[in-house]
Amino acid sequence: MFLSFTLSRRFEAVELLLSRGSEVNGKSKDGRTPLHLAADSSQEWTDCVRALMQQSTVEVNARSNDGQTPLHRACWWGHLHTVDMLLGHNGIDANVVDSDGDTPLHVAVRGRNDKLVSVMLNQGSVQLDIQNKKKMTPLLEAVSRGHLGMTHKLIALGANINAVDGDGNSCLHLAVKRKVFNSEGAPMDLLNEFCTVLNLKKNRRLSGIVVARYLSSQGADFHHKNNNNNTPLDLIKDPNLRKKLETFSPPQCVFCEDEVATETFFPCKHLSLCKKCCPPKIPKRCLKCGQKLTSKNSLEAPTRGKFTTVSEPTSSKSQPVESPVLDEKFLQDVAQNLGGKWQQVGRELGIKTVRLEIIKNDNPFDTVEQSFQMLWRWFTHCDPETRTHRTLRKALEKCKCFDALECLPQTM
Repeated sequence: MFLSFTLSRRFEAVELLLSRGSEVNGKSKDGRTPLHLAADSSQEWTDCVRALMQQSTVEVNARSNDGQTPLHRACWWGHLHTVDMLLGHNGIDANVVDSDGDTPLHVAVRGRNDKLVSVMLNQGSVQLDIQNKKKMTPLLEAVSRGHLGMTHKLIALGANINAVDGDGNSCLHLAVKRKVFNSEGAPMDLLNEFCTVLNLKKNRRLSGIVVARYLSSQGADFHHKNNNNNTPLDLIKDPNLRKKLETFSPPQCVFCEDEVATETFFPCKHLSLCKKCCPPKIPKRCLKCGQKLTSKNSLEAPTRGKFTTVSEPTSSKSQPVESPVLDEKFLQDVAQNLGGKWQQVGRELGIKTVRLEIIKNDNPFDTVEQSFQMLWRWFTHCDPETRTHRTLRKALEKCKCFDALECLPQTM
């Protein structure tokens, strides 16, 4: 009786039965409870959901015969307030998988409701990288369905960008197959920059090619082969675009050809190795050209607190500059005092806007880390002759970063 009243949306009858102690977790033939039915209504029924959830014995994670919880059903319908109420319950498990291996987040992503996905992602316990039976993660679902805003949010929260589906496809394979992406919540400024880099008109900023470039900037691997032995680059028909995208791809280890290279050896730069393959000592000669190797340099930017002294990587002897030693404390002190002006300072130091956007997206909501990575980028990529206190001071003065200026020595 309770189930039939819930199914027919007769709230007064539901309230009466609840007041008389009716079984709140009774199930229908297909395993659905009253809470399933209330959440599964085509029109959101928050009054009934709230009344049921106020019962101390209610099972918020009850599973129907297909393994779905009330949260799955609310996500399927896109019921924002119901999802919010369910997530607010102390006993909620937001990561239950149904018979297809889908979590509520999978279902929400497929529903194309950006606000609903944001509500789900605000729940700290939601796991981002659960794979369903097709090996699809929520991120892969978002890319395959062209939801760029959702993709951007998932990446910012740490979703595995190099996850692969059951066919071995990465997010890049899926991106280049799509003609166009949805613009809601998309990082448009960054996409515009990538259009410029690829020599494309801005009306193509939501194309699969431009989105693939964005994904590669977040760490996606253009060299990964799917089960058909194709890399994402192999799927790009335009040879000019393919060549441009290949130049932006992170270099692969020349030994194992599986991992991204993290160290490169100077001066020829032919030898780039991953952490596993990199020897503890510098090899005497390059295996490709036979040139004598003098030093190596990390291809990865450190995080704050990970290094103490930096020297010129292209020579075994450090070259004289105004400040021969740049230690961790110097970079940290300046970074701590740049605040929201770090991008402006970066532009004054000659760092391209697209690189600053990548730094911003790689370190969301952390202006100190963003500032630090910007300074590190400048130090490791500028002309050694301009890598001076004077250059940095000039940029800080122009941007009126007076607190940061106080961190620099007064005399050279």
